[in-house]
Amino acid sequence: MNYANEQGKQLKISTMKDVKTCKKLNRTLTKWVIDLHGKGYTNDFSQINNQRLRCIQNCEDFPISDLSINVIDQGFDQLTQTYKYIHTIETMDGDKGLLVIEALCAPQLAN
Repeated sequence: MNYANEQGKQLKISTMKDVKTCKKLNRTLTKWVIDLHGKGYTNDFSQINNQRLRCIQNCEDFPISDLSINVIDQGFDQLTQTYKYIHTIETMDGDKGLLVIEALCAPQLAN
């Protein structure tokens, strides 16, 4: 809902439904990360560009085409107020980790 304050500026007021939805979606994102960490996906990956990812723990860079990437789900990140996709990443050496970003990341989409 939007209301005007005394100076005429628009204020956005969240309804309880909005708050409950955000909490539910944020819990979805958190639950996936915790569950996947328990399954051995303990490394964290960041996207360097359309073609490469970096493991944050050891600073090793990988071409996306050399990785096994699976999109798991999408959830709402309350910190950044954006929706994020959760990806599992597996390297050729057997390392496993997660990539959580605002866009889909897959070898066939990277070209």
